Amino acid sequence: MKINCYNYCLFWCLALQACLSKASDTLVLNTTSTNQNLKGFTTIYVSENKVSTFSLETLNQYNQAKDERSFFYLDFDVTAAYSAFSLKNASPTKKEIIFSFSYPFLEDVKIYKAIKGNLSLEGNIGIHTLKRSVERTWKIPIVLLPNEEASYFLVFNKSKGKPLATDITLRDSNTDSRISGFQNLGIGSYLGLVLLSLLFTIFIFVLVKRSLFLWYGLYLIALAIFMGSYLGYTNVFLPSQKLDLGRAIYVISIELSTAIFVLFAQQILMAKRYLPRLKKCVEIVIVFQVAFRIFLHFVANSLYAGQVKLFMKLWYATILFLVIAVTVEIFTYLRHNKKVGSYFAVSYLFMAVGSIALVLHHSFGLLKLSFYGLPGIFYASAIEIFLLTTTLTIVVGQIYRERNTLSEKLILQQQKFLNAFVQGQEDERKRVGSELHDNIGSKISNLKRLFSAKYSDAKMQKEFDDICEDVRDVAHSITPAEISLVGLSGAIDELLETIEKTEQLTINFNTFQFPENLNEGISTHLFRIVQELLQNVIKHANASSVDIQLFGHNNSVTLSFEDDGQGIVQKNSSSGIGLKNIKSRVAQMNGQFLFDSVKDKGTSVLVIIPTKYT
Repeated sequence: MKINCYNYCLFWCLALQACLSKASDTLVLNTTSTNQNLKGFTTIYVSENKVSTFSLETLNQYNQAKDERSFFYLDFDVTAAYSAFSLKNASPTKKEIIFSFSYPFLEDVKIYKAIKGNLSLEGNIGIHTLKRSVERTWKIPIVLLPNEEASYFLVFNKSKGKPLATDITLRDSNTDSRISGFQNLGIGSYLGLVLLSLLFTIFIFVLVKRSLFLWYGLYLIALAIFMGSYLGYTNVFLPSQKLDLGRAIYVISIELSTAIFVLFAQQILMAKRYLPRLKKCVEIVIVFQVAFRIFLHFVANSLYAGQVKLFMKLWYATILFLVIAVTVEIFTYLRHNKKVGSYFAVSYLFMAVGSIALVLHHSFGLLKLSFYGLPGIFYASAIEIFLLTTTLTIVVGQIYRERNTLSEKLILQQQKFLNAFVQGQEDERKRVGSELHDNIGSKISNLKRLFSAKYSDAKMQKEFDDICEDVRDVAHSITPAEISLVGLSGAIDELLETIEKTEQLTINFNTFQFPENLNEGISTHLFRIVQELLQNVIKHANASSVDIQLFGHNNSVTLSFEDDGQGIVQKNSSSGIGLKNIKSRVAQMNGQFLFDSVKDKGTSVLVIIPTKYT
């Protein structure tokens, strides 16, 4: 009985002390909606020594913290804390109030209600309670009866060396549902942005096969895992016995997302080309940072706990080096590609500001950036992803423009080679034709006259005549008649007469409104195309008839060539020198070459040359 009386008196003394220290410790709840920051009307007391059990008798183990922050912050050395406050329901109806905590990795948090000198546990949350959270944020509901005023104690227990920073908001159920709905809408939009960016990145990576897009895809995955763990979804999806694993996922995802982002930055900023030495230093620091942090957290945890401030300073130093290194690479790259560099710089700025704000908030309690219950890093990350995806869209455009430019240069180069080949072939034909006609033909004619002057052998005279005729035919087949004099039609007629003398082939040749003043170079090309097609028919087609037609139009001229031979497979024929020469000539005139061949049904070729080349 004496102990109970002592507890009762102690409780009211402490309650009176709390009221005198801060007159606003009582929050009056009326019939309107409630959305109140708990830190605004309570005082926090901390202890650097572990308190085994919280009770009214152990309150003297805590010291009042001189803290003017708008959120609850417990630094590295604090292991326990509590705050005392009172709630008054001024409405004539029962009211449910929900305590919502923003930090997902709370270890052990309890709310006690003081009743006549005793403490009644109203709720217990945290990853050490082995109770999985129903929602992504930890919540404790309490009920106040009509016109009830009650005193409460909010008690924190945490591990030494792990700072804690959290908002605690009191809301009525309707307000909590409305704000949770808005937050879920924002998180869903963020997830949609990540998925769309990831699908876009995978699609582009398949097309262009550049590691830049692979790194960005990996960064999106690591960033999504980090954001999911930081927003508290590990407390929903992990088994209740494995809730502490959520903090491990959070730590690993921070390291991976940081490392992958920096490696991605090396790719997009072309650090290997512009700053190769700095790139090597960055890669060494990344390997050291990731390996050292994971080793301390999961292998040598006791060593880390004993020297946590030292190791955190070392980690901050590596982060600062990486921030400065990427900044230098951005300014260097801006001199070479201002558009991509500018977009990347802005996205990097959002990422850096959000990350720095996160570190300052959770590690040092210096800054709070949150809107509608979602942290600033969430909004910064969304803007960063949008800008980075936009940046990669620009990069893709530049890649394709570079490829198109290169392709055009290759086509022009190839065209020059083909033109030179065709022109060289034409010049060689003229030289050989001229040599046959003027030199060899003349020598044979002289030999014939000398032989005739000494011998009168009719058979030998006939042989000489045949040789001279053959030489003239070969010369004419190699070098057509002067097209400028006889025209393309006349040159083709002479070619057909020569062929019909030696081949069992019926050739029908017609012209329809074909211009007589066609450019000599174009006429020569068309003549060679007809000549090449006829040679293919004689050698391969086994045809009995050929139809050749020349058409003149308002804006083009057309050559139509058809035979009734056995047909050829285009795949095989296109690799032949003959058709390659034809295609080269057509391309040289910026024309169209249409080819169709069916087995045992012949072959048809259509060549169309634009008027501007005529």
